[in-house]
Amino acid sequence: MQKRVVETERLYLREFTPEDVPQIFELHSDLQVMKFLPASERENVSLERSAITVEECIRYYSQKPGLGVWPTILKDGDKFIGWTLLKNLEDSEEIEIGYRYFPQFWGMGFCTEISLAVIAYGFDDVGLERIVGISHPQNKGSLRVFEKIGLKYEKNAHYYGMDVLYYALNREGFREKFLSAGTCSSRSCSAH
Repeated sequence: MQKRVVETERLYLREFTPEDVPQIFELHSDLQVMKFLPASERENVSLERSAITVEECIRYYSQKPGLGVWPTILKDGDKFIGWTLLKNLEDSEEIEIGYRYFPQFWGMGFCTEISLAVIAYGFDDVGLERIVGISHPQNKGSLRVFEKIGLKYEKNAHYYGMDVLYYALNREGFREKFLSAGTCSSRSCSAH
Protein backbone atom coordinates (compact mmCIF):
# COMPACT_ATOMS: atom_id res chain seq x y z
CA MET A 1 0.00 0.00 0.00
CA GLN A 2 1.24 3.47 -0.90
CA LYS A 3 1.94 6.11 1.73
CA ARG A 4 -1.04 8.36 2.33
CA VAL A 5 -0.21 12.05 2.03
CA VAL A 6 -3.42 13.30 3.67
CA GLU A 7 -6.25 11.29 5.19
CA THR A 8 -9.77 12.06 6.40
CA GLU A 9 -12.59 9.91 7.69
CA ARG A 10 -13.77 8.96 4.17
CA LEU A 11 -10.89 9.83 1.85
CA TYR A 12 -7.16 9.79 1.40
CA LEU A 13 -4.59 11.26 -0.97
CA ARG A 14 -1.59 9.31 -2.26
CA GLU A 15 1.02 9.91 -4.93
CA PHE A 16 0.28 9.19 -8.58
CA THR A 17 1.65 6.07 -10.26
CA PRO A 18 1.66 5.16 -13.98
CA GLU A 19 -1.30 2.85 -13.26
CA ASP A 20 -3.45 5.97 -12.73
CA VAL A 21 -3.26 7.07 -16.39
CA PRO A 22 -6.59 5.44 -17.45
CA GLN A 23 -8.48 7.14 -14.58
CA ILE A 24 -6.98 10.53 -15.45
CA PHE A 25 -7.95 10.04 -19.08
CA GLU A 26 -11.51 9.12 -18.05
CA LEU A 27 -11.75 12.10 -15.66
CA HIS A 28 -10.42 14.59 -18.19
CA SER A 29 -12.70 13.17 -20.92
CA ASP A 30 -15.81 14.05 -18.90
CA LEU A 31 -17.38 17.21 -20.36
CA GLN A 32 -19.00 18.18 -17.04
CA VAL A 33 -15.63 17.99 -15.27
CA MET A 34 -13.92 20.12 -17.92
CA LYS A 35 -16.73 22.65 -18.46
CA PHE A 36 -15.08 25.60 -16.69
CA LEU A 37 -11.50 24.93 -17.78
CA PRO A 38 -9.58 26.66 -20.58
CA ALA A 39 -10.30 25.47 -24.12
CA SER A 40 -6.65 24.45 -24.46
CA GLU A 41 -7.16 21.89 -21.69
CA ARG A 42 -10.56 20.70 -22.90
CA GLU A 43 -9.28 20.17 -26.43
CA ASN A 44 -6.07 18.39 -25.47
CA VAL A 45 -7.44 15.21 -23.88
CA SER A 46 -5.86 11.91 -24.92
CA LEU A 47 -4.40 8.82 -23.32
CA GLU A 48 -0.93 10.09 -24.29
CA ARG A 49 -1.58 13.51 -22.72
CA SER A 50 -2.88 11.79 -19.58
CA ALA A 51 0.35 9.77 -19.34
CA ILE A 52 2.39 12.98 -19.65
CA THR A 53 0.25 14.61 -16.94
CA VAL A 54 0.87 11.71 -14.54
CA GLU A 55 4.62 11.78 -15.30
CA GLU A 56 4.69 15.53 -14.59
CA CYS A 57 2.87 14.97 -11.28
CA ILE A 58 5.35 12.27 -10.25
CA ARG A 59 8.32 14.54 -11.11
CA TYR A 60 6.79 17.45 -9.18
CA TYR A 61 6.87 15.43 -5.93
CA SER A 62 10.69 15.46 -5.91
CA GLN A 63 10.97 19.02 -7.26
CA LYS A 64 8.64 20.51 -4.63
CA PRO A 65 8.56 18.22 -1.57
CA GLY A 66 5.28 18.37 0.31
CA LEU A 67 3.40 19.79 -2.68
CA GLY A 68 1.76 18.13 -5.63
CA VAL A 69 -1.31 16.77 -7.35
CA TRP A 70 -2.63 13.63 -5.68
CA PRO A 71 -5.29 11.06 -6.55
CA THR A 72 -8.27 11.41 -4.23
CA ILE A 73 -9.32 7.94 -3.10
CA LEU A 74 -12.62 7.02 -1.48
CA LYS A 75 -11.80 4.58 1.32
CA ASP A 76 -15.04 2.68 0.77
CA GLY A 77 -13.97 0.45 -2.12
CA ASP A 78 -10.57 2.13 -2.54
CA LYS A 79 -12.09 4.08 -5.47
CA PHE A 80 -10.36 6.84 -7.48
CA ILE A 81 -12.80 9.78 -7.47
CA GLY A 82 -10.54 12.51 -8.88
CA TRP A 83 -7.56 14.53 -7.75
CA THR A 84 -6.67 17.31 -5.32
CA LEU A 85 -3.71 19.66 -5.62
CA LEU A 86 -1.56 21.93 -3.52
CA LYS A 87 1.04 23.41 -5.86
CA ASN A 88 2.48 26.57 -7.35
CA LEU A 89 -0.04 28.80 -9.08
CA GLU A 90 0.87 29.43 -12.73
CA ASP A 91 3.99 31.66 -13.03
CA SER A 92 3.88 32.41 -9.30
CA GLU A 93 5.44 31.51 -5.99
CA GLU A 94 1.96 31.41 -4.45
CA ILE A 95 0.55 28.00 -3.59
CA GLU A 96 -2.92 27.12 -4.83
CA ILE A 97 -5.41 24.51 -3.75
CA GLY A 98 -7.48 22.86 -6.46
CA TYR A 99 -9.51 19.76 -7.21
CA ARG A 100 -11.21 17.85 -9.97
CA TYR A 101 -13.70 15.02 -9.28
CA PHE A 102 -16.05 12.80 -11.25
CA PRO A 103 -19.58 14.33 -11.24
CA GLN A 104 -21.13 11.36 -9.42
CA PHE A 105 -19.08 12.43 -6.36
CA TRP A 106 -20.14 16.10 -6.41
CA GLY A 107 -22.44 17.37 -3.67
CA MET A 108 -21.39 14.74 -1.13
CA GLY A 109 -19.01 16.92 0.88
CA PHE A 110 -15.90 15.08 -0.34
CA CYS A 111 -14.26 18.18 -1.83
CA THR A 112 -14.79 20.25 1.31
CA GLU A 113 -13.64 17.39 3.56
CA ILE A 114 -10.35 16.72 1.78
CA SER A 115 -9.68 20.40 1.03
CA LEU A 116 -9.87 21.31 4.73
CA ALA A 117 -7.40 18.52 5.49
CA VAL A 118 -5.10 19.64 2.65
CA ILE A 119 -5.11 23.21 3.95
CA ALA A 120 -4.29 22.00 7.48
CA TYR A 121 -1.49 19.88 5.97
CA GLY A 122 -0.20 22.86 3.97
CA PHE A 123 -0.06 25.13 6.99
CA ASP A 124 1.02 22.61 9.65
CA ASP A 125 3.25 20.14 7.78
CA VAL A 126 4.54 22.09 4.78
CA GLY A 127 4.83 25.39 6.68
CA LEU A 128 2.90 27.57 4.24
CA GLU A 129 1.75 31.02 5.32
CA ARG A 130 -0.91 31.50 2.62
CA ILE A 131 -2.94 29.36 0.22
CA VAL A 132 -4.88 30.68 -2.76
CA GLY A 133 -7.62 29.27 -4.95
CA ILE A 134 -8.81 30.33 -8.39
CA SER A 135 -12.04 29.51 -10.15
CA HIS A 136 -14.02 30.37 -13.25
CA PRO A 137 -16.63 32.94 -12.15
CA GLN A 138 -19.52 30.66 -13.18
CA ASN A 139 -18.24 27.59 -11.35
CA LYS A 140 -20.62 28.01 -8.41
CA GLY A 141 -19.76 24.62 -6.89
CA SER A 142 -16.08 25.44 -6.64
CA LEU A 143 -16.79 28.91 -5.26
CA ARG A 144 -19.04 27.37 -2.55
CA VAL A 145 -16.20 25.02 -1.57
CA PHE A 146 -13.81 28.00 -1.33
CA GLU A 147 -16.19 29.70 1.09
CA LYS A 148 -16.70 26.55 3.18
CA ILE A 149 -12.94 26.04 3.55
CA GLY A 150 -12.35 29.65 4.59
CA LEU A 151 -10.93 31.21 1.42
CA LYS A 152 -11.99 34.83 0.89
CA TYR A 153 -12.41 36.66 -2.40
CA GLU A 154 -9.53 39.06 -3.11
CA LYS A 155 -9.68 40.04 -6.78
CA ASN A 156 -10.45 39.21 -10.38
CA ALA A 157 -7.37 37.82 -12.12
CA HIS A 158 -6.16 36.01 -15.23
CA TYR A 159 -4.49 32.59 -14.94
CA TYR A 160 -4.20 29.56 -17.20
CA GLY A 161 -5.50 31.58 -20.15
CA MET A 162 -8.81 32.59 -18.60
CA ASP A 163 -10.41 35.19 -16.34
CA VAL A 164 -10.85 33.84 -12.82
CA LEU A 165 -11.91 34.84 -9.33
CA TYR A 166 -8.95 34.78 -6.94
CA TYR A 167 -9.49 33.72 -3.32
CA ALA A 168 -6.97 33.35 -0.48
CA LEU A 169 -6.54 32.26 3.12
CA ASN A 170 -3.63 32.86 5.46
CA ARG A 171 -2.48 30.59 8.25
CA GLU A 172 -3.82 32.82 11.00
CA GLY A 173 -7.25 33.10 9.39
CA PHE A 174 -7.44 29.31 9.10
CA ARG A 175 -6.44 28.83 12.75
CA GLU A 176 -9.06 31.32 13.91
CA LYS A 177 -11.87 29.86 11.80
CA PHE A 178 -11.21 26.12 12.11
CA LEU A 179 -8.62 25.18 14.73
CA SER A 180 -10.06 27.33 17.51
CA ALA A 181 -13.56 26.04 16.68
CA GLY A 182 -12.33 22.45 16.97
CA THR A 183 -13.27 21.68 13.35
CA CYS A 184 -9.67 20.84 12.40
CA SER A 185 -6.51 19.66 14.05
CA SER A 186 -3.18 19.33 12.30
CA ARG A 187 -4.13 15.76 11.35
CA SER A 188 -7.85 15.75 10.67
CA CYS A 189 -10.77 17.97 9.77
CA SER A 190 -14.51 17.67 9.89
CA ALA A 191 -16.53 19.49 7.26
CA HIS A 192 -19.63 19.38 9.44
